[in-house]
Amino acid sequence: MLARKKSIYRPRTPLRVIPKTPRPTPHPSQGHAHAHTHEKPARRETSEKARDPVNVFCRVRPLQSEADLTCLRVKNGTTIALNPQDQLLHHKQQAGAQREIQYIFKHVFQPDATQQDVYGAVAQPLVENLLRGRNSLLFTYGVTGSGKTYTMTGNLRHRGIMPRCLDVLFRTISDYQAKKFVFKPDKLNGFEILSEADALLERQHEMNQRFAGAGRFGGRNKDSDPEIASQASVEPTPLLGLDEDNMFSVFVTYIEIYNNSVYDLLEDSGIQKTLQSKIIREDANRHMFVHGVTEVEVKTVEEALEVFQMGQKRKRMGHTVLNAESSRSHSVFNIRLVQAPTDSQGEAVVQDRQNITVSQLSLVDLAGSERSSRTKNTGVRLREAGNINNSLMTLRTCLEYLRDNQQAAATGLPPKKVPYRESKITHMFKNYFDGEGQVSMIVCINPRIEDFDENMQVMKFAEMTQEVQIARATPMKADLGLTPGRRKANKLFKIAVNNLNELGIPEAKDLEVDVGLVYSLGPDFPSYQMDTPEADFRIQELMHYLEQRIEKRKKLRCNLDLKCDSFRQMLMNLDRDNLQLRTELASLKAVYKQERDRSAALEKKVRIHESSLDVLNNTLSKRDRQIEELTYKLNEKESLLTQKEHEKEKQKKKFSSKLAVESDKNKREFELKLREQRAKLQERMRIKDEKLRLVSNILQSEDLPSLPRSQSSEDILNEKDRAPFSARTESSVPATRTDIYATPRHGMAAANNRHRRSRSAGDKWLEHRAANPVPLGTIMQPYLKNRKSVTKLTDLKELTGHGANKYCLVSQEADTDGDVETKLYKGNVIPTCGGGAQVVFNDVECLKQKSPVHSPTRKRPSNGTLSALGGSGPLPSTVTSVQDVASRCNLGIEGHSSKKSKV
Repeated sequence: MLARKKSIYRPRTPLRVIPKTPRPTPHPSQGHAHAHTHEKPARRETSEKARDPVNVFCRVRPLQSEADLTCLRVKNGTTIALNPQDQLLHHKQQAGAQREIQYIFKHVFQPDATQQDVYGAVAQPLVENLLRGRNSLLFTYGVTGSGKTYTMTGNLRHRGIMPRCLDVLFRTISDYQAKKFVFKPDKLNGFEILSEADALLERQHEMNQRFAGAGRFGGRNKDSDPEIASQASVEPTPLLGLDEDNMFSVFVTYIEIYNNSVYDLLEDSGIQKTLQSKIIREDANRHMFVHGVTEVEVKTVEEALEVFQMGQKRKRMGHTVLNAESSRSHSVFNIRLVQAPTDSQGEAVVQDRQNITVSQLSLVDLAGSERSSRTKNTGVRLREAGNINNSLMTLRTCLEYLRDNQQAAATGLPPKKVPYRESKITHMFKNYFDGEGQVSMIVCINPRIEDFDENMQVMKFAEMTQEVQIARATPMKADLGLTPGRRKANKLFKIAVNNLNELGIPEAKDLEVDVGLVYSLGPDFPSYQMDTPEADFRIQELMHYLEQRIEKRKKLRCNLDLKCDSFRQMLMNLDRDNLQLRTELASLKAVYKQERDRSAALEKKVRIHESSLDVLNNTLSKRDRQIEELTYKLNEKESLLTQKEHEKEKQKKKFSSKLAVESDKNKREFELKLREQRAKLQERMRIKDEKLRLVSNILQSEDLPSLPRSQSSEDILNEKDRAPFSARTESSVPATRTDIYATPRHGMAAANNRHRRSRSAGDKWLEHRAANPVPLGTIMQPYLKNRKSVTKLTDLKELTGHGANKYCLVSQEADTDGDVETKLYKGNVIPTCGGGAQVVFNDVECLKQKSPVHSPTRKRPSNGTLSALGGSGPLPSTVTSVQDVASRCNLGIEGHSSKKSKV
């Protein structure tokens, strides 16, 4: 079905193309006279071509400092005015005032103009000419330090004209580039077309050299240079008007002219190796080219900029007084675009080098003119400056001669010979000035007042250059009779076939598309005048044109017969296929009816199942709601259970604390009773020991002392108990009555009870308390200023080492009602003669907290009795209290209740 509509792939009618009519060679019998007569019309035809003036633009560099004075003023977008009055500030005033001098350009760029503004106005039309097959020349001219190199190449932040041209060019031809090495330079300023096999061998050879690290770009890094990446980062808009049926390739060359010698900056040699000078030759088409120059094929803008950076490293730069990085040579960067038409299918290049179109864009960065009086150059720099000035003077002379020849042609005077060969720069671009392309120039101006004289000369040169007229070149394009748009049509056809293959249509592989010849004999006959002196030449051209039309008609006739035969065969095949398809259609209708009935039955079953599914979904939703309700109730029960568990734990902790308090209370009571019983037993043992000692003394002594009968042992004990109680650290053994029994006294250290410490030093307390005291809840709280708290006294240094003069023993116990009762026993720490200290208690404080709830009274235990010497009987309350205090002091000071004698 698609083959029947193949005519839809035929594009619109092609544009009118002027056929290339080669110049007929004269017949040998005509001799030299005919050759001479043919040459004159050619010259006249050249003189009758349309001419365009050299486009001269002006760019003003911004002042480097605000303090600098300027010698020019930009009046509008095309006019600049030089003011000589500013120059007279450094000289004597001359008679008569000088007026400002105005110069008109095609466009004047203000100091704040961007690189994009300069490119859009100057270079973009030249790139369009390059795509259309026309040559273009752009060079920058000005004094040193005026911004020529910045305008042409730019820097990292502001790209110049050259990288922008490359970027736009590659973005325009990105989808139409030929594979590498399809076009190959022939070393004679031309190109040849390689077959696909030869191009593949060349690509493999280059890849092997790159992997081996040999060749021109073998040692380059895979990572791109940040400078190159920054210059290729902007995305410009591709240009329109590209011939989509052509294949394109881009070649670049980079040369410099140093001391009037041409050098190839891309020559395949080391950077340290000296470059060899090249010569300028003329090719078969009388075009000038550098013989043996290296032409590098590039496929991306990054690759082109990398090639440029390699040549830039070899370019000669120098330091002068006026410019830190001054170009000491003229640099020429050529961008050559090679294009050739594709075959009838739009896939491969036509293997005929006669159909190749080569266009070139030359970007020339001229070295700045300079005066040795200002630059202070000597030696090599002076010689370089002389050659630069000579080449620029030759360029100016050539342009002046061209202008004079154009003016002389109008008056009929003989033309002057233009001295192109006096300088390499003019010899190289001779074809451009003779009418082989468009010429543009950017004049860079430094507005400082110090450069007034140089700017004046530059302005005069620019004014003279605008008067030169260049013949407009008309590129010739070969007409192969192929269908315009065939490449795009073939591409769309392949996409459609792939889509049909993906859909599973087997007939897609048999489809064909016709993008063959265009049935046209070419343009109309040109208008000829047979009564002119050039009649013979015109007749020869007409005969050649008719022969081409006849040959093309034969070719189209053969092609038409083939298409008619194929179309007749296609109709017969379609008729046969149509009959077969009708039979298949009848059978398919019966099958379709059966399938439709079966589908209706299945739909009925589906509706029944859907209704049952609805019922099940409703039941499921009810069950889900019930589950949610039960889950909510379960969560409530769990929360109540958790709350009860917390209350249970709280009650358990409360009763555990009460049980611990009661246990501690009972333990303290049992310990107290145990100490009392031990004290009683020790007192009885002491009394017995005293009796035995007295008896022993009586038996051993001869003279018995007189002992009053009225004083018995019980009286002695009572008298001892009534004596003031003292606690000491050295010994707690009571002394005997030496005045009665005349026995030696041991254990009591001598101390002054009236010892007073200086009140200016302040009281220092030693608080003796339990390790884990019960917190007090009383209103009155004990306050001891400047105190030291301890839990145990086992060493003398703990009592005397802190310099304490007050002692406080904190005792806590529970009364019969279960309330905590805190007692503070206070005393003075008095030093002894043996270097120790003893505590004399003088105060007791009792802190008690009563519960507001009335508790039943409990019976207090009665005080224990102490046995006397001869029997047992109750002791007075004072003796019991004193013994209680003594036991507590012994426990507090020495850490135990047993009495030890210390010598």
